[in-house]
Amino acid sequence: MAPSIYGHTEVKTAIAMSLFGGQAKNVGGDKHRIRGDINVLLLGDPGMAKSQFLKYIEKTAHRAVYTTGQGASAVGLTAAVRMDPVTREWTLEGGALVLADRGICLIDEFDKMNDKDRTSIHEAMEQQSISISKAGIVCSLAARCAVIAAANPVRGRYDSSVSFIQNVQLTEPILSRFDIMCVVRDIVDPVKDGQLARFVIASHMRSHPHAKRDEPVPDAPAPDAPAPGPSSSVSLIPQDMLKKYIMYAKQKVFPRLTHIDKAKVSQLYA
Repeated sequence: MAPSIYGHTEVKTAIAMSLFGGQAKNVGGDKHRIRGDINVLLLGDPGMAKSQFLKYIEKTAHRAVYTTGQGASAVGLTAAVRMDPVTREWTLEGGALVLADRGICLIDEFDKMNDKDRTSIHEAMEQQSISISKAGIVCSLAARCAVIAAANPVRGRYDSSVSFIQNVQLTEPILSRFDIMCVVRDIVDPVKDGQLARFVIASHMRSHPHAKRDEPVPDAPAPDAPAPGPSSSVSLIPQDMLKKYIMYAKQKVFPRLTHIDKAKVSQLYA
């Protein structure tokens, strides 16, 4: 998962969980539907490859819509009503969440959104539908998609001395709709910084248009083991194959929880 980005094993695990998704459930027939998509929030210091993760997901997911919080509005995320220039009738056009149905909606600079625009996606993130009542058009659009958003802390850098909510200008209702919240911090470590520098230099050398495929790169971490630790013999999966594998898993694999400790789970969420 994202082999061109060094480290961030927890973030890559969260992204993999969101790409594969969970299992949607219908409680009591069709009376109540529980979503199976996993929403992820990436919060961290600048320059920690949050936007690069979103771009990687856009190229890996079978259906993905990328947008930015500063350039997105409530209408652009949900749906817009416009008059057809030919028939002079009101028509409905879906926004980013509607276009990403059965896929993933990527929102960068999530903290730059206005509160009114951010409130408009509450229904889409939990009920996975968008209710429209404009210009005589009353309907409900499906928005069965996972939301992966990236945001920056309030003071520019994450402050570990305060709580997560105090580090980001987001309300409690919107935070409760994210299933996984990852904190990415830029911690000063000479050893890890040196490994990161060698990995970035090696990546640039391999990506040069005139570089040879089998040309060795001196003093560089192995490309199949970007994270610190012993090198692994497992080869990288091509991105096209990974994309097909994710599509196959979403159509053929239906995960179930068995032999879980119900008391431990209930105590965690109590």
